[in-house]
Amino acid sequence: MSPPHHDSANDYIGGNAIRQMFILALLYLPLGFFGWFFAASALMWPSGQLTGMVLSGLDPVLFERLVQLDFIFEIQTGVVLPEPINGQQVALNIEVNPMIYAWGMALLFGLTMATPLGAWRRVAQLLVGFSVVTVITTWGACFDALTQLAFRSGPEAAIAARGLGLSMEVIALGYQLGYLMLPAVIPVATWIVMNRSFIETHVIQKRG
Repeated sequence: MSPPHHDSANDYIGGNAIRQMFILALLYLPLGFFGWFFAASALMWPSGQLTGMVLSGLDPVLFERLVQLDFIFEIQTGVVLPEPINGQQVALNIEVNPMIYAWGMALLFGLTMATPLGAWRRVAQLLVGFSVVTVITTWGACFDALTQLAFRSGPEAAIAARGLGLSMEVIALGYQLGYLMLPAVIPVATWIVMNRSFIETHVIQKRG
């Protein structure tokens, strides 16, 4: 049985609108996470294209190619591993799981579906939310790849990372922001900005 659907703020009159909305959001979250995981390969495709463009823009020789395997990004680099495998020199490949940075898609889905909106406005907010989380995912995937290159793949990779012109501190900070802060904060902030009038009406004015 699907959660109840609301199309206008009038549906919330007579009750605590914000409380009802968050209860609905919790009911929609399992559906959001199911769709997010089921369609992961397609949902991660835009971020994969952007990640490949950003990394190749930094150094097209170092970051040769990004291949998406289901939802995993495999980044082929120009760093040659010091020890041959089966008698052959092998280049370093970096794997990034972008889903770590993209769970805000499911969160925004739950919040948007629970907010009293018209159909077209709801669709527009879902598209905006998807675009915002795609940017966050791209940030996270890029700094994940840079962190693996700089700190986890041996001295040859670390030397190559230093040649990009980014300090190790900047790479570490970008990774921490992409892993800890942006996926949690930006989706909620995006929903607040898109639904400012609803929040002002049912929270700020009520308390005032």
